[in-house]
Amino acid sequence: MLLMKREELQELLKERSGPCVSLFMPTVKGSEETRQNPIRYRNLLRDAEKKLIAQGAKPQEAKDMLAPAMPMLEDNIFWQYQIGGLAVFISKGVRRAYTLPLNFTEMAVVTDHFCVRPLLPLFAEDGTFYVLALSQRSVKLYQCSRYNVSEADMKRIPKSLADLLELNPREKQLQYHSNTEGHGGPRQAGSFHGHAEDTDEAKENILVYFQNVNRGINAVLAGGNSPLVLAGVDYLTRIYEKANTYPRLAPGRIAGNPADLRPEQLKDKAWELVRPGFIAGQDAAVKQFRQLDGTPKASAHLKTILAAAIDGRVDMLMISSKAQRWGIFDLDSGVMDLHTKPEPSDHELLDICAARTLDHGGQVHVLDPERMPNQAPAAAVFRY
Repeated sequence: MLLMKREELQELLKERSGPCVSLFMPTVKGSEETRQNPIRYRNLLRDAEKKLIAQGAKPQEAKDMLAPAMPMLEDNIFWQYQIGGLAVFISKGVRRAYTLPLNFTEMAVVTDHFCVRPLLPLFAEDGTFYVLALSQRSVKLYQCSRYNVSEADMKRIPKSLADLLELNPREKQLQYHSNTEGHGGPRQAGSFHGHAEDTDEAKENILVYFQNVNRGINAVLAGGNSPLVLAGVDYLTRIYEKANTYPRLAPGRIAGNPADLRPEQLKDKAWELVRPGFIAGQDAAVKQFRQLDGTPKASAHLKTILAAAIDGRVDMLMISSKAQRWGIFDLDSGVMDLHTKPEPSDHELLDICAARTLDHGGQVHVLDPERMPNQAPAAAVFRY
C-alpha cells in the first residue's frame, strides 16, 4: 500500500478540468468476499459511466475515460490482498488508486472536481495514526484509523541490519553470520553474535540501522501530523527513541515482539495510546466553538460555512462522520438548493467545505454525530 500524502490530497483538490470521477468502496478479505470485490467494483464503474453520460458525455467518451480503471478488474492477485477501502480518482489529468485504512461507503461520484470527503479522516486533526513495528530482522509501518489498518510500502527503508549492509557497504561492519546446514541444506535466517542489549557495539550497530529507518520514515510521512507509535521489545524501542526525529512520536509503547501480534491487534493497542490525545483535540475544538457560538466568529449553518470556506475564512471546521449534504450552492447569489438524493449536477456540499478549509490551511475535525455541536452536520470557527 502506498500512503496518501497531504500533497497528493492537495493535487486532487486543485483538479478542476472536469469531469472528475471518484470511486469509493470497502474491500473485504475472505474466500467468498474476495470474489465479490471485483464484481462490486465493476458495478461502480457502470454507475460512473451512466453518470458521465447523464452529464453530457457520449457513450464512447465515457468508456474511454474509465478505461484506465478497467485492468484492475482482471487482476486477481490485487483483489486477493485488498483489505480496507479502495479509492480511485480519474480525470483528464489524474489517474490514481489508493488502498487506505478507511471504511468507505460504496459510491461513484461524478462532478467538476474530485470528492475528497471520505478521505478526510486521514488528514483530520484526529483521524489517523501509525505503528512502527521494530525488530532487528524486520521493520514494518502500518497506517491506521480507528477501525482499519493497512501496511505501508517500505521500499525506501532498510528492512533489516543485513539490508543496511547491502545498501551501505562502508557502514560499520557488524558481527553477523549466516546459519546453514551444510552446502546443500536449507538456508536459515542470519543471526548476530551475543544479545543486542549485552554489548555497546551491538547497540551502536542497531542505532545506525534505526537512524536509516528514521530517515525513511520521515520521507514517507513528510508533511504529516499524525502520531507514530513504536512497537517492539524495550531495548529496541529505547534505541529507536535516540534515532527518532519524527515530531509526533507517541509517548506510549506497545511492548513485546510485534511479530506475535496481528496488524489488527497492533492497531487496537496503538489506538488506546493515541485515543486520549485525539479526544482532547476534539473536546478543545467543541469548546472553542461553543465559546464563540452566537457571534460572527462561529456558525453551524451550512450556507454560511460554505461561503466562508470558499473565501478562505474557516480556521477550524468540524464535520459529522455520518452526514452528507447533496445540492447546489451559488456563491454569487448565495442560493443553496439541497436534495435528499444526489442529482447529476449536485455537489456534496460538506465535501466542498472541508476541501476549501484544507486548501486554505484550516483545521478539520471529523466527529461522531452525537459529539457535533448543536447536532449539526458541520460547525465552524472563522478567522474573521
